[in-house]
Amino acid sequence: PQSQINYHPRFELITVTTDTSGNASVTSDNTLFGELLGIYYDNGTITTSTTAVISLVTPITLTLDTYDINSNDTYHPIFVDNVDNDDHSRYPLTSKITVTVTGGQASKTFYVYVVYR
Repeated sequence: PQSQINYHPRFELITVTTDTSGNASVTSDNTLFGELLGIYYDNGTITTSTTAVISLVTPITLTLDTYDINSNDTYHPIFVDNVDNDDHSRYPLTSKITVTVTGGQASKTFYVYVVYR
């Protein structure tokens, strides 16, 4: 196992391609351990309103962020108070991440980078 003694950010890329109905659900290949710093959205080939919902998978399902991918490439820092109005600390991760789209632009690809340490 690799120790997280250093605090350099790590990145998990999740590539999302919507189906012909504009829907998608993609889960990260890896379980992420550490603290969530933020989420970077790259709109890829999206050109109309397409909302991505970013969620933890385990031990509980919890929505971390929601963003219209067509709004531009952007970085969203994630703090505990974004999720449950707590104390502005970082969110601990021991989970895979799922990106879900319902009713977005059909047959298009975009990218989500989960930034953690």
